[in-house]
Amino acid sequence: MFARSCGPKIEIFIFCTNGLVTTHVTRGLDETPTSPFCESADLAFPTASSFAMSLLDSALLLCLARHHARKKRGPYKHSRLRKDFFKSLSIEERRRRFRKVPRSALIPLAHSPWRRLLASRNDQAYITMMGFDCESFDRILDKFGPMFSGHTPFDESGMIVEFNYTRGRKRKVQPADCLGLVLVWTRTRGSLNVLQLVFGLTYSNLSVYLRFGIRLMVETFKNDPLARIAIPSIDEIETFKAAFAERHPLLTDCWATMDGLKLYLQSSGNSDIQERFYNGWTHDHYVTSVFCFCPDGTIPIAFFNVPGCVHDSQVAEFGKIYDKLENVYRTTGGMCCVDSAFGSVNRKYLYKSCQDQLGSNAPTRRLRKLDLQKKRQATSARQTAEWGMLTMQASFPRVKDRFVYEERGERRIVLKMFVLLYNMRARMVGINQIRNTYMPHLERDANEDIRF
Repeated sequence: MFARSCGPKIEIFIFCTNGLVTTHVTRGLDETPTSPFCESADLAFPTASSFAMSLLDSALLLCLARHHARKKRGPYKHSRLRKDFFKSLSIEERRRRFRKVPRSALIPLAHSPWRRLLASRNDQAYITMMGFDCESFDRILDKFGPMFSGHTPFDESGMIVEFNYTRGRKRKVQPADCLGLVLVWTRTRGSLNVLQLVFGLTYSNLSVYLRFGIRLMVETFKNDPLARIAIPSIDEIETFKAAFAERHPLLTDCWATMDGLKLYLQSSGNSDIQERFYNGWTHDHYVTSVFCFCPDGTIPIAFFNVPGCVHDSQVAEFGKIYDKLENVYRTTGGMCCVDSAFGSVNRKYLYKSCQDQLGSNAPTRRLRKLDLQKKRQATSARQTAEWGMLTMQASFPRVKDRFVYEERGERRIVLKMFVLLYNMRARMVGINQIRNTYMPHLERDANEDIRF
């Protein structure tokens, strides 16, 4: 038996085992069921029993009830969000499926492995777990601590608000714990269960402090000189141009390189939204970002959290990156090295790498030879952008996880925090391939050059 809704009417078909249609009934939604059969010369009904009549009427009532239920159901909800099977389970069966470590299986925060690591003051352990050494961690904590102590995420409104301790028990989670939680989270991948064992916190409490710490990091360091995303001064740009020219003598005006980065994103249940983030070349869903990298390893210009269907050159247009590079070119004469994905037509401020090393439009042989050498050096210099992308993903493996699709702005905040941490790590720790290659003198102790 098969039933379908056609506007204000419902059609019901009954099939025999040999595939022939035996009954075809068409009724309006407001009509009262009478005879279940519709006489026709093309339809042959083998038996007209009362059982078949009652079965047909029951099917019609069922279809009517389903039609009215759909009107009251509301907007469409994806199956992975409905959790129909999970809601049908008992409390015990649900508890067995919770992917969380309960309090009874955790050790207290005061005796956790994190507190042992924090007390060790070992640079190797700090860099391995957090990406920063002891001195850098203390400098970050000096600015992060007051923000943590003056705000709370436990407000009735669900917002992060200012507060002062007046009475009651103080938090067990200290500023160093919250900062360490954020930094260790950036250095790990997958579920938060492992972080529960490291910090000794329940899943809900850990999630609240993680969200709290990420927002405090962005709010604290978005304008900090060590972390902010800002175009360097004229003197710094001249220093960057000299660093590039020392390694690539023909690129005397290059001060930065630029490339795009695609990060995995969970597909949306809505096909229209899903289409925006789908990349047909790699057959997956992404968010696209474009970053510029300086010889000291920092990011001066960035535009991120763009749907994956947008081309890198279009992202640079949306983020006004081309306008910023043009302003630098007019002020200092500095140029940026890019790959073939970015348009260089009528853009004199871009050095474009070229895979065609044999062709040149120069009028003389000497100029053609010089042009080909410059293309080779531009291709070599553009590799620094690949180093920068690799450094970001190696320093913060969490960015390689697939982001959960949401529309509350969480992804934008997390990506901005990663860029701020990347700049701080390049300037404070110095473990950066671009910095170590182009500006190795920054890692040398000037006191060692003084001889008495």
